Amino acid sequence: MKKTGIIGLWHQGVVGAACLAGLGFDVLAADPNEQTVRRLRAGRPPLFEPGLEELLRKNLRAGRLRFTANLQAVVKNRPLVLLMSDTPVDEKDRSDLSGIFGAARKIAPALENDSVILVTAQVPVGTCALLEAEIRKKNPALRFSLAYSPENLQLGRAIERFLNPPLRVIGADNERAFARLVPLLSAIGGKWERTSLVTAEMVKHALNGYLAVSLAFGNELGNLCDKTGADGFRLAEILRAEPRIGRKAMLMPGLGFAGGTLARDMQTLRGLGRRCGVKTPLLNGAWQSNIIQNRMVVLKLRRALKPLAGRKITVLGLAYKPGTSALRRSLSLEIIAELNRANASVTAHDPKADRREIAGRADFRFENNPYRAARGADALLLLTGWKEYKNLDYGRIRKTMAGDLLIDANNILNRADLVRAGFRYIGFGRGFDAAQEESTPCRK
Repeated sequence: MKKTGIIGLWHQGVVGAACLAGLGFDVLAADPNEQTVRRLRAGRPPLFEPGLEELLRKNLRAGRLRFTANLQAVVKNRPLVLLMSDTPVDEKDRSDLSGIFGAARKIAPALENDSVILVTAQVPVGTCALLEAEIRKKNPALRFSLAYSPENLQLGRAIERFLNPPLRVIGADNERAFARLVPLLSAIGGKWERTSLVTAEMVKHALNGYLAVSLAFGNELGNLCDKTGADGFRLAEILRAEPRIGRKAMLMPGLGFAGGTLARDMQTLRGLGRRCGVKTPLLNGAWQSNIIQNRMVVLKLRRALKPLAGRKITVLGLAYKPGTSALRRSLSLEIIAELNRANASVTAHDPKADRREIAGRADFRFENNPYRAARGADALLLLTGWKEYKNLDYGRIRKTMAGDLLIDANNILNRADLVRAGFRYIGFGRGFDAAQEESTPCRK
């Protein structure tokens, strides 16, 4: 059985540990947080991910997966170590690298000669060179190799993406390091591309920067569609049929990006441009466009209710996206904060939100039942596109509300059905705003 060590046990690290154990590796995984380790030993992941708890428990029972708070124990007699530490972002989406550098300093004295460290944490370009220098400073006589692979995970689809990564890229500055990774890469399968370390680091930034620009473009088209009466959803479907664009292009109008994924890499690229003296007007424009887009929910709400002070607003969906319990840098929480500043009261529901993160919040009241959450509301804001929300009885909900407004930021509901239930329905980019405006739609 191939011995592998993993450092860092948040979303990426736990998924990686469970999947590698499932592939037959003997995995010892570590995190300095004792509470996290205790929960994982009991088979409880730090956040919800479909199938993850079952996979954890299966491999714990099989003895292929163990957890510890001792980082140095992970690197003993384990020639391959994956550095998968979480890279949180601050309120401006800048990466906090203290965790990954702290882990590197901790394990450096215990690393064995000829070991390979594979970094999969989301880090700014140039970080691997700094990590390598830090390890050599702590252990000058050590012979080791460092490689990098852009993280492929997606909240809600993490296991599938780990086992079938769409981007099979390994950054390694020497052939020996790449060759040492063959057992791991062969177990996952597919053809892997080798690049330099710095090129591999840039891959993740480039991908997320491209997606962010596409998302901003689709949302701006959607806003124009709302003013002209065109259907931005159908427009995106048609554009995706064009071979130069592609069927999975992120062009559907809706909310902008939030959290620390696309935003993190956009900030990294923009910061790199400032440091290197390279102008980035396209990235800067997409960033500003996204800020404006994420204010559209409250803007639409103000136009429909005016004023917001004293209004009761129900938010359906707190999680960063469907399929996860993660709330960190959730756009829903940012919108709730803005509603609070407007002196509106907020009640919220989410089917999977981590209750530990909700506990003690004073800016909204949480309800475990979506029907109770909607009682007496002046408006519903559907912010996270959980499939559970598609199946609610909106006729029943409408009868218990004080108002009739529903804003569907993800366009997951059928407008005709909602109108029949008595709602004023507002979507994003579907051309409905033009029909509701008193003035003539803007088509000149």
